[in-house]
Amino acid sequence: MERLLLRCYSVLMTLVVLCLVGHINHSTQYQVAETSEQPAVISDEPLPSKSKSPIEEGLFDVVRVVDGDTLIVGDKMDKQKQYRIRLIGTDTPETVKSGTPIEAYGQTASALTKRMIAEANDRVRIIFDGEQLDRYKRTLAMVYVQTPDGEVWLNELLIHEGLAHARLEYRYSQKAKLAFAIAEVEARQYKRNMWKE
Repeated sequence: MERLLLRCYSVLMTLVVLCLVGHINHSTQYQVAETSEQPAVISDEPLPSKSKSPIEEGLFDVVRVVDGDTLIVGDKMDKQKQYRIRLIGTDTPETVKSGTPIEAYGQTASALTKRMIAEANDRVRIIFDGEQLDRYKRTLAMVYVQTPDGEVWLNELLIHEGLAHARLEYRYSQKAKLAFAIAEVEARQYKRNMWKE
């Protein structure tokens, strides 16, 4: 009975966090253990992609930071070997979108991304989780930076600091969605940056 209650509680807490963010993806199927002998689990495995990026996972030099959630990586001398990376599940305020004014906290988000990448000597680690390309043919990825204090997950950091919305409607792992949802709930609770009002 205790294990069944633990399973129900785990599923309920996951749904509550996702609902609080306000972006629950109704098509996502959460993996729940089949028997009452195990608590509910959220898969640690990244989702497979239906689209293929032109690059492989790994370490890359950053050519430039476009804005808080978009980078150009690759060979600084050869434009043919440069790739636009969009941080999956993370949406920072606009700063460079044509015909759109600079949005509040957009420059702050860009500054944080630039600072974190500078601390990592302009290198990032790219990991795929779910779709690898968006409709604009940008590579979608989890981005990690190595700082003197250890590796930082840039996607989650921007959400945690109240400089990005968690975008849970896209196709990537449940584990990452839960991490992003919790980060946004905490940013809202502590009124960080764009959640001050």
